[in-house]
Amino acid sequence: MNNSTAVFPAIPASLTGQALVSHAGLGVLAGFLNALDFRKLCEDRFSQFVPAMAGHRPGKILGSLALMLASGGEQVTDVDQLRAAPALFGAVASDATISRFMARIKDQPEAFSHGFATMQRTLRSKVWEAAGTRSPARRATAEDPLIIDLDASLVHVHSEKENAAPTYKGGYGYSPLIAMADYGAGNGTGEVLAILMRPGNRGANSARDHIEVLSQALAQLPDEFYDEHGGLIGEKILIRTDSAGASREFLNHLHSLGLQFSTSFALPVANERLIGWINEKKYWEPATDQQGKQRHNAWVIDASKVIALKNYPPGTRLHLRAEPLHPGAKASLFDTDGNRVTAFLTNAPRFNVAFLDARHRARGRCENRICES
Repeated sequence: MNNSTAVFPAIPASLTGQALVSHAGLGVLAGFLNALDFRKLCEDRFSQFVPAMAGHRPGKILGSLALMLASGGEQVTDVDQLRAAPALFGAVASDATISRFMARIKDQPEAFSHGFATMQRTLRSKVWEAAGTRSPARRATAEDPLIIDLDASLVHVHSEKENAAPTYKGGYGYSPLIAMADYGAGNGTGEVLAILMRPGNRGANSARDHIEVLSQALAQLPDEFYDEHGGLIGEKILIRTDSAGASREFLNHLHSLGLQFSTSFALPVANERLIGWINEKKYWEPATDQQGKQRHNAWVIDASKVIALKNYPPGTRLHLRAEPLHPGAKASLFDTDGNRVTAFLTNAPRFNVAFLDARHRARGRCENRICES
């Protein structure tokens, strides 16, 4: 067992007359872990968490947990489904063995966190490199950067869970802040780069939390995003957030790293002159959908010269979007002509307002991933 380089048995695939093969999808994931040399990486990072002569090595334990989660499991005992198919998954560690492994991690959390983060970056580098011309790192440029979405979610748990707290929706649990890479429509589902676990009562607009989860996410990016001196090539990355990420502290931090950003913005209290100008749609241009086709009932405009921005990073521009109010929606001070007016900030080097608006609205993919996970 200790001399094997594979985490799981290599099972050949062939067509049969059977209508159903149990766990066939997990077999694909097991083969993927073997191809990445997952066992060797885990042995290098986590061998201190198992006895030297232990039969179940870190790679097999973590690999089994990964497959268990991928199949819908929620707790360690759910690895039973892997034990039920030894021909497909080999020998699987007992619940007690996994529990002792986790106990050792609890005693050295910083060592495990560092090892896990560096292993993730190595694995991601291998996968992206294998993607060739489809690699997100190879396709990223200043004009079409890699997009990293930051968004918070809610995880409801029982009140006795450690660090759980009341949420704004009346529940109890956590409010993790998630950083996800978005590859764009038609280029895959994207992937999670970092998750910052927070209590449920944590504010969504904490600049400190945004900076922390962003730092973890940037550390996960392959070497193609860093120069020969280890400096981040910020122009190849765009950070996209909702209005919780529009704080001056966070945006100035992004500017200091040379990163692009696109973040929703809460408009200031309107005055009569500003409302009148917004209603003059002759100054606006048609918005476009995600395929680049013009929409007949939505408009966009660069309002940077009309609405002043104070203490924001140099080069920050303010864009507005107007579209009909949804049935039953309550109008704000800006929505006097029957259109909902929203705004976002960006420092992107591109100036096509319709394109920038469509790219920002693609944040919906990030929210969909959270809802579906």
